[in-house]
Amino acid sequence: MSHSINNRILRVDLTEGRTWIEEPGMEFYRKYVGGRMFIAHYLLKELPKDADPLGPENMLIFAAGPVTGTPVPGNARHSVGAKSPMSGMYGESEAGGYWGAELKSAGWDGIIFTGKAEKPVYLWIKDDAVEIRDAAHLWGKITGDVEAELREEVDDNRVRVAQIGPAGENLVRFACIVNDLNEFAGRAGIGAVMGSKNLKAIAVRGGARPQPADMEPLKRTAQWVARDTFAEGQPHYIFHEYGTGAMVKSKQLEGHVISHNFRDGVLEGAENSDAISIKENVTERMDGCYSCSVNCKKRVRIETAKMTVDPRYGGPEYETLAAIGSNLGVTDIMAVCKSAEMVNYLGLDSISAGSALAWAMEMAEMGVITPEDLGGEELTFGRGADVLRWIEMIAYRKGFGDVLAEGATHAARNIGKDSEKYVMAVKGVDLGMHDPRAMENMRRQFAVAPVGGDHCGSAHKRNSLANTLGICQFLDYDDDLKLELLNAATGWDMTPQELDDAYERGITMARQFNIREGWTTADDAMPWRIHQPMAMGPMSDQVLTEEQVRDETEDYYEARGWDRATGLPQADTVERLGLQA
Repeated sequence: MSHSINNRILRVDLTEGRTWIEEPGMEFYRKYVGGRMFIAHYLLKELPKDADPLGPENMLIFAAGPVTGTPVPGNARHSVGAKSPMSGMYGESEAGGYWGAELKSAGWDGIIFTGKAEKPVYLWIKDDAVEIRDAAHLWGKITGDVEAELREEVDDNRVRVAQIGPAGENLVRFACIVNDLNEFAGRAGIGAVMGSKNLKAIAVRGGARPQPADMEPLKRTAQWVARDTFAEGQPHYIFHEYGTGAMVKSKQLEGHVISHNFRDGVLEGAENSDAISIKENVTERMDGCYSCSVNCKKRVRIETAKMTVDPRYGGPEYETLAAIGSNLGVTDIMAVCKSAEMVNYLGLDSISAGSALAWAMEMAEMGVITPEDLGGEELTFGRGADVLRWIEMIAYRKGFGDVLAEGATHAARNIGKDSEKYVMAVKGVDLGMHDPRAMENMRRQFAVAPVGGDHCGSAHKRNSLANTLGICQFLDYDDDLKLELLNAATGWDMTPQELDDAYERGITMARQFNIREGWTTADDAMPWRIHQPMAMGPMSDQVLTEEQVRDETEDYYEARGWDRATGLPQADTVERLGLQA
């Protein structure tokens, strides 16, 4: 053990029902660090080429970072990865809350699942004790009920649970993994992989917090963030007050509110359900992740004769507000908050759920999807009550919800009629709710991100390192501070060049995996609509050309040491990073 690193990865073969410990050694940790780099390494090393994403051969990897669980704000992140059932390529997502820190406190840096259980099971971890248990009594239940039952079953209210909801059980391609009821490894359909393995949940309780090598940099950082959090005008203040989603009014004025399947840049009344309105009307309190003073998470409570929303499930942050709100033309704050609760307790990625519905609503407007297809259900922009029904139909694969449960990309391929053109996805994974026609950082992110339409900056150094170390991207930590925290946590003496190499190694391994699974440069491209002007608003006379995106994509390849024309990693890059060709 090296201070914050346990040097223990739990291996679980669900087919055989056995577990064992892997101790990779400090040389391995120094090279691959943690988080997303562990995922890329194991997928490349152990997953067979062309494996079925929903087959037993796929791997499901939970990986904490070396800073996860240490007493510094933003330390609570962990990564989850697999071959994505949405893209057939590299799949990865991150989550915060308490679960990752609890895993580290139990003495584990990660868990790797292979195989498929014969019947539903859950994994119970209490420090060194690990047990695969029957989950038949939990199967079919929503996330809040499962967490409550597991805590009662092990007689401990502080147990932390990562789980799938009914959507994951039903192999909805964009199902997510939920921990702490309001934190989500949301993207790339990782929850469907968990469901395909008959794995309902992972319950964890740890008794020994990580012991950093040098507490002083962590204390100093915690004090700075605490001062900054409560000082109006400082970087973290707005997150503390509103969470994400407070900038909808400015997006409206600038003309890039996400509305009507990215077709329009403005939506009347969009500000009625932004983070400011939610705070003023339905937020019970703000909450946060382990050891973080920012407290950027909403907890919404609604108790009316027509509707209730349980604060256990948190509240809608920006991506959800936009995906199942403005993108669907819905501005009713109550309907948006209820929709958010439902995707949370059913275990759906709100971004892809909203994208599938927005695409289908537009196709229904155009007559591509017919009333007969819908079986008498309404599928129209702006109707919040309809959205609530469709979320449930998708999670349980009822009626046309079964088609949408495949995700917009797969649904469009099945329907045809030129409908693929209107899918807002890259590599089969739906775009985050930011318009690259207006936002340069998203323009330079979406096309090249290894997981597809990822809005979290994982293709670039700042956030890729955050996902590797186990640090929240919303904290205003520059590369120097990340390095200082890493060395303080581990006792290493890693240099800036080593840290830079770690980023390049992680992103190059993800690229190698995608190449092996059939990636071509055609996959690093924006949806058709992004190259059309917005139909309404101040940006309706602006066009983002395919040539501009291609030039910027090739610039990115070149900066990574990949061939500018083909996107393939150059031999000297592979050698310099210590990777296999």
